[in-house]
Amino acid sequence: MKSFKYALLILCSSILCFCEGQIGEEGIEGTIVCNFSNLEISEADNIVIADNTAPVLWQGYYSDDAVTINFTKKLDNYGLSETLNFVFTKVDNCLQINRGFEFYNGGTGDISAITEVDVLEFYVKDWQINKKLAGQVVYRDHHDKLVKTLNFWLEFTTEDYVVTNTDYKKFSNCFGDKLPIDIDLDNDGVTDYSIRAEEVIDFANRPNFVAYNIKLVSTDEEINEILSPKGVSIPFPVIFEPPFSTENTRSYAANKFNSLDVKNSLDVFYEFSAPYENYNFFLQNNLTYKKEFENTIDDYYAVKLVRNNENYYGWIKIDFNALDCNIAVLDTYLSPNAEEHINIEN
Repeated sequence: MKSFKYALLILCSSILCFCEGQIGEEGIEGTIVCNFSNLEISEADNIVIADNTAPVLWQGYYSDDAVTINFTKKLDNYGLSETLNFVFTKVDNCLQINRGFEFYNGGTGDISAITEVDVLEFYVKDWQINKKLAGQVVYRDHHDKLVKTLNFWLEFTTEDYVVTNTDYKKFSNCFGDKLPIDIDLDNDGVTDYSIRAEEVIDFANRPNFVAYNIKLVSTDEEINEILSPKGVSIPFPVIFEPPFSTENTRSYAANKFNSLDVKNSLDVFYEFSAPYENYNFFLQNNLTYKKEFENTIDDYYAVKLVRNNENYYGWIKIDFNALDCNIAVLDTYLSPNAEEHINIEN
């Protein structure tokens, strides 16, 4: 992860004290800025994007050891937005460039994400500790790779003071002792299904993160099938809510559809190392089963076991609450009669 790299950058640059930075291919994170610039910065630079009804303004907050400035652009009416953040560490009466990053809020229809941006220049026009910060920042946009310049002007009050949070949830703390859950549906002493977390490390993103997908997995897809409703389009869902019947289903397996064809993850978790732990859980992902798990209707997997070339239908009733770190199999059922479909009413 990035924590070692950031520590090394800060250590190596702690002896430096620059009035102005130079644009280069690499960011200048770690640079300490002590002197004031003669740039023309005014209170009008608190406005990032002018608008008669809803202008985009610089906002900020401070802690005992850092200052964060940001602004948020609203992208639609469903919660989709982008927030560009710049974080500076207090070093005596100076400011050290810690990092720049963008938080993309997926709202109700997309996955949220964070991406680092390279700070190329940073100038301070006015820095009154915990009261005022004005200046200019030059950065490289990670979307179009263009270099962009922003002036900023912020005044702080005591209401802008925050205490740094260190109580971060980790996936292992939430579900480490709850997963995997092995399910022996026909009580023959052999596990037929397992609810487990699949871990994928994303090295392409800056910062890197670990993604955890919680899903039901068949131990033998030829004889222990997971069902999806008929009459739906890709991605095929696998969570059922009453009323439903196993007669109106299709089977899916990894060798029939790729991972994008089946909506089989209960939720996706992104876990970051310092200093991004407060973005660890992106739980507003409408591409999973957020709506189903938020209501009061029971949630099921529908399954089919093939034994001696005969089909036996059943279900697995589950409870899942990501915010409460809770997952459990509440009950299971397998019809004792071959080729007998199961109907679950309201």
